[in-house]
Amino acid sequence: MIRPAERLLLGLVIAGLALLLVCRVLRPAARRMDALGRRIEAAGGAIRSFIPVSAEERAVLEAPGAPWRTRIVRLEGDGARLAHMERVVRELGAALEARALRAAAFRATWDPVVADCTLPGGRLQRGPALPAPAAGDGPERQLGGWVLEVEIAGTAADLFRALAVVPAVNPLLEPVGLRWEAAADRAGPRQTLLLRNVFLKP
Repeated sequence: MIRPAERLLLGLVIAGLALLLVCRVLRPAARRMDALGRRIEAAGGAIRSFIPVSAEERAVLEAPGAPWRTRIVRLEGDGARLAHMERVVRELGAALEARALRAAAFRATWDPVVADCTLPGGRLQRGPALPAPAAGDGPERQLGGWVLEVEIAGTAADLFRALAVVPAVNPLLEPVGLRWEAAADRAGPRQTLLLRNVFLKP
C-alpha cells in the first residue's frame, strides 16, 4: 500500500519531468520552428517555378527595336528552323569571307528537326518572321539551341581568327568547343569550331 507521502512524491516527480520536457525540449523546438517560418517569409514566401520579369527587364524585352529581337528569334515548326539554320550559315560564311577566312564545311546538329523536304529558295532568303511577343508574365517561351560545326581551312591561327569573328555575326552564337582530327588527305589536321545558336521555342 502506497502511503500518501509517497504518492505526493511520485506526483511531484512526474510533474517535474513533464515540466522539464516542456521547458528543455518542446519550447526550444517551437521557437526554432517559428524562427524558421519567419526566415522563409522574409525570403519571399513560397518557392516560384520562375522568376517574374522586372520592370527594367520588361522594358528591354518589349522594346520594338531591341537588338535581341534579331539575335534571338522565335521559331515554330521545322520550316522556320531550317530557314533560320540557312540564315546562320549564310551570315557566318559571309563574315568569315570578309576576314579572308574559308569555311571548308558546315555540319549542323539540331534535334528535333524531322522534316525531309526542300524549301523554296525565296523563303530561305527572307528568313523567319518575328512573331509578336506573347502576353502575360509566365514562362511561355523556353530557350532552345542547336550546334553548328564549322570546319576552318588553314592553320590553327586561322581557327582562332575565325573564333574572333563569331561575335560579329548577328545571330547569337556561343563557342562551345574545338576539335582537331587527323586527316590522311592533307598535311595538317582537320580543325573544327563548334558553335551553339540559341532561339526561343514554345
